Amino acid sequence: MTILKMNPDEYSVSTEYAPLLLATVERYGVKAADLLPDGASQSDFRDPSARLPLQDFVDVVRRAMKLTGAPWLGWDFGATLTLSSHGFLGYAAMSSETLRDAVELAVKFFRTRTTIVDLQLKVEGDTAILELDELVALNDLQPFVVESLFSSFHFMGLKLLGEVPMDGELRFAFPEPDYYERMKPLIPVPVLFDCAYNQMRFPASRLEQRLRFADPRLARMAEAQCEQEMANIKSPPKLLNQVRRIILAQSGRFPSVDEAASDLHMSSRTLKRKLQQLGTSYQKILDDLRKGLAVEYLTQTEITVDDIAVQLGYSDASNFARAFRRWTGRSPSDYRR
Repeated sequence: MTILKMNPDEYSVSTEYAPLLLATVERYGVKAADLLPDGASQSDFRDPSARLPLQDFVDVVRRAMKLTGAPWLGWDFGATLTLSSHGFLGYAAMSSETLRDAVELAVKFFRTRTTIVDLQLKVEGDTAILELDELVALNDLQPFVVESLFSSFHFMGLKLLGEVPMDGELRFAFPEPDYYERMKPLIPVPVLFDCAYNQMRFPASRLEQRLRFADPRLARMAEAQCEQEMANIKSPPKLLNQVRRIILAQSGRFPSVDEAASDLHMSSRTLKRKLQQLGTSYQKILDDLRKGLAVEYLTQTEITVDDIAVQLGYSDASNFARAFRRWTGRSPSDYRR
């Protein structure tokens, strides 16, 4: 039987980001000391090998958004993150030969930066996809985490490649936030919300572009340092990803929680408990995926609403329409317009 042990300490963020976040909120007139966890001081964040536990990270970010009054803070924070902000991984990426090399290094060593989300590179036809998957349910903090990382990826890409056409697309797995209209003029690519995954999409041909600061010797040295860091950071179970893959394994049919648990070699009670420990439930994961797929079918294809209902496992279009209205507050036909 597969036993997935959930240790809260395994979900963390590098403390190297803490001083940068404190500096960001100070520009809003907020004192850095007001954000620190109880009993902490700024000197606690000077050790690049230290980690900020998930709960401390959550508390700091929530406090930052409340005190600044800036729910869009993730975009601002991400824009301040330079390549060096990401430690040895940033240096390894910067000195890589091509963008593909840099991204593959980022995927391989991403847990040196954080273990609350996972980074994946996918290529579908002529489209490259950077996908961020939650390893623990971030709930109300998902926008901050995803927006800050995508913002950072964008500006680092410009640094590595120079000026490139803005011909990509952003897909977010959360609903459109109230502040999006404020940010929209600053985002140079189309943006979709309520999708199945958090993705940054761009032409796959760009992966083969040579980087401006390619330096094989520096790349090898930085990668060796990343290897050392990785040895000291345990990878938490990727249960949420496993459940998502099981749910999506059969088109048009979604397994019950009992079936998913059986595939994971555990009881349904154990699966429910572990998902609860990660801040979510089987039904929420299923509903989020169904909603995301529905939005992508409605916005990216010409598939009829009836056929979408079948694809998503509904007995008829009216049941699907009721579920979709519950998720988004709109009917499928209205959303498609």
